[in-house]
Amino acid sequence: MKILVIGHSVEDHIHRNNRIEIKPGGIYYSVLGLLKIITTDDEIHLVTALQKSNEHLFSDVYDKINKKNISWVDEIPKVHLIIHELEERTECYENIPQNLEVDYEILNEFDGILVNMITGFDITLEQLKQIRKHFKGLIYFDVHTLSRGFDESKTRKFRQIENFSQWASSVDLIQANELEARTLFNLDS
Repeated sequence: MKILVIGHSVEDHIHRNNRIEIKPGGIYYSVLGLLKIITTDDEIHLVTALQKSNEHLFSDVYDKINKKNISWVDEIPKVHLIIHELEERTECYENIPQNLEVDYEILNEFDGILVNMITGFDITLEQLKQIRKHFKGLIYFDVHTLSRGFDESKTRKFRQIENFSQWASSVDLIQANELEARTLFNLDS
């Protein structure tokens, strides 16, 4: 099986107990999970963006996959994850990313596509519609941070996803946790 994974790589700055730990984040964890379940006959290809100065954060995982669709940028997103004991973490972003470039002509080389909206800006609705137009196989869509808007301090806050029915009509499977699911249907409780 040949799988195409689409999503931003991010540099996580984890704030916990008055310490900050810098780790790879974003689509890195989707790829890591897939590597645990694939067989030797399977291939993972990745559409993401990386920066040379922190490529080492991702190399233990990305060196095991096909990287020909990775693009290079000056800075990838940095996410400050502030961990709280009794409530959902706070997410603050630096380097709000550009949408990833997807080569629609290669899509039918794959058996399945995983789109994980790591930053919420990984691809646009129009890009997803083009992916669907050019690919007839299964598209698995992780809502993730598409469910969060920005406030004035670049803190991510849950909000209803605009035009979600259009996003949903272009995919086959949708993943969302409980908090993200509330943003799909405007559930109050």
